[in-house]
Amino acid sequence: MIPFLICKQLIASIFGQSLLRAQLMALAALMAILAFAGPLWAQEALKESPAISYQLSIEGVETGLKNQLTGLSVLNREKGAPPRSYGALRTRIERDMKSFQKALRSWGYYNATLADQIDSSQSPVKIAIIIFPGPLYKISDISLNFIGATPDESLKQKLFAEMSLKPGDPARAAAIVNGEDHIAKALPMNGHPLAQKATRRVVIDHASTSAAITYRFESGPEVHYGSVLYEGLTSVDEEYLDRLVPWKPGEPYDQASINRFRQALVSSRLFGSVRINFKDPAKDLRQQEGPISPPLEINLVETNHRTLAIGAGFTTTEGFGGDLSWEHRNLFGSQERLTLNARIAEIEQSLIADFQKPHFLRHDQYLTARLGAIREDTDAFDSLELNARLGLDRAIGRYWRLGVGTEIGFTDVEEIDSRRTFLLTSLPLTASFDQRDSILDATQGVHARLAIAPHLAEQDGLFSFYKMEFDVSSYLALDQQKNYILAGRLALGSIVGAETDRLPANRRFFAGGGGSVRGFGFQDVGPLNVEGDPLGGRSKFEARWKRG
Repeated sequence: MIPFLICKQLIASIFGQSLLRAQLMALAALMAILAFAGPLWAQEALKESPAISYQLSIEGVETGLKNQLTGLSVLNREKGAPPRSYGALRTRIERDMKSFQKALRSWGYYNATLADQIDSSQSPVKIAIIIFPGPLYKISDISLNFIGATPDESLKQKLFAEMSLKPGDPARAAAIVNGEDHIAKALPMNGHPLAQKATRRVVIDHASTSAAITYRFESGPEVHYGSVLYEGLTSVDEEYLDRLVPWKPGEPYDQASINRFRQALVSSRLFGSVRINFKDPAKDLRQQEGPISPPLEINLVETNHRTLAIGAGFTTTEGFGGDLSWEHRNLFGSQERLTLNARIAEIEQSLIADFQKPHFLRHDQYLTARLGAIREDTDAFDSLELNARLGLDRAIGRYWRLGVGTEIGFTDVEEIDSRRTFLLTSLPLTASFDQRDSILDATQGVHARLAIAPHLAEQDGLFSFYKMEFDVSSYLALDQQKNYILAGRLALGSIVGAETDRLPANRRFFAGGGGSVRGFGFQDVGPLNVEGDPLGGRSKFEARWKRG
C-alpha cells in the first residue's frame, strides 16, 4: 500500500492531475513492479518449499494384480522426483486412480471402487490406494455375425475353436481383442483371404455381472486357387517353381500354403525379394460373388547365384589352414547347387566337388553327388584318397531326414613303415532327427544322427566290415533371454567284421582335439604305438558338456 501512495503523490505533484487519474496511474505503476518482481518472489518461495517424499502401498488385490498396477502407477514411476506441494501430490494420486480404474475394467472388474488415504504425519508421507475390485465379470455369450456372404456352419465352428474364448471365461479386454484377432487370422486359412474386421461390441450387464460379445466381419467371397503368374524371373526356370507350389488349382485358399510357398522361395537363396498378391485389387475382388478363383501374382527379385568365399585359421592341435570355396546355386535353372571347395592345411589338403539337385523325382527328395581328392598327413598315418559318391536324401515330416547312397573309393595309406592300397565300396545309410531352434546358433532342442555303412574292400583279397556311428547333441536355455545355454554331446562308434590291423587307417576311429575331446591333442585319445603315435581303434565313446 505504501508504494501505491508514494506513486500517487508523486504523479499528482508533477502533473497536477485529478486524484482519480493519479490513483489510476499509480495503480498501473504498482502492477508493473509486481509483474517484474513477482516471478522472482515465486522462485524464491519455491526454492524454500521442501520436497514431499512418500511411500506408496496398493491394498485390496492379490499379488499378481498388484504388481501390474504398480507398473502403471505414476506415483511409483516418479517417486524419485517427489513433488513440492500437496496439490501436485494430489494430481499424481488422481492420475493413478483413473488409470487403475481403467485397468481394472480391462481385467474384468467392471464394478470396482477405489479410495485413497494420505498420512502426512509421518516422514516419508504414507499414501495408500485401497481397491475394492468387486466381482470378476464373466462372458455370457459370444456371437459371430457377417456382412455379405455368410460362411457355412462348419466354418463357423472352426472359427469359434480358433478363438480360444468361450462363455464362462473372464471378460478381460485382452482376451476379447485376441479372440477377434484369432478369427481374423483363421478366415484366410479357410478360404476367405479378403475378410476384414468390421465392429466389435461388448455389452456389460451389471445385474448378472456378465458381458455379451458380438464380433462382426466382412467375410468377402469364398476364394479358390487360380493360376500362378511370375514376374521378375531372369534365369530361374518357371516350371521348376511350379513344382514347388504346394496346392492345386481349384482348391480352397489357405494362407498357410501361401506362407509355405513363400518360405520355400526365400530359403532357396535364389531371390532377394518375394511378394505374393492377387493380380486384381482386393477392393474389386470383394465386390464379386463367390466362389472366385483370381490369379496369384508372384513378384520376384533374383539374387546373384554365385558366391566366392575365402577363409583361414590356426589351431594349436591342427596348425595353420585355409579354405577357398565357390558355389553356384542355380546351375541349370532349377536350384541345382554346385560347390567346389579347396583346403590347404598342415595335416590335410583336399579338393571336393559337391552337387545337389532338390526335389528330384518327388517333393522333398534330393539327389546328391560328390567327387573328392583328400590327402592327410597326421601322426597316425599318411593317406591319399580318391572317392565318388551318389545318393538320395529325403525329408520325412518336419524333423526327420533319411539318406541312402553308394560310394566307391581308392585309398593309399602309409603307417608304421608299411604302405597299403585299398579299393573300397560302401552303401552308407543315414537317419537324422533335428529339433534345434537354429542350426548355426542353437539354444534349444535336440539333434541326433545315426549312420551305418557296410563296406566291401579289396587289399590282398576281399573282406568286408560294417561301420556304425551315433551322435546326439542337446541344448537347453537356462534363462528366458537365452544368454546361458547348457549343451551336451554324446558320440558312439563301432566297426565289426574285420580286425583293427586289417582296416585302412583312415577308416578307423580316432579321438582328441577341438571337435572331439577337448583338452587333448589331435587324435591323441586312444591306443599309441611304441613311438607314441596314435593307432586308432574299432570303437569310440565321447561325451562332453558345456555351459555358455
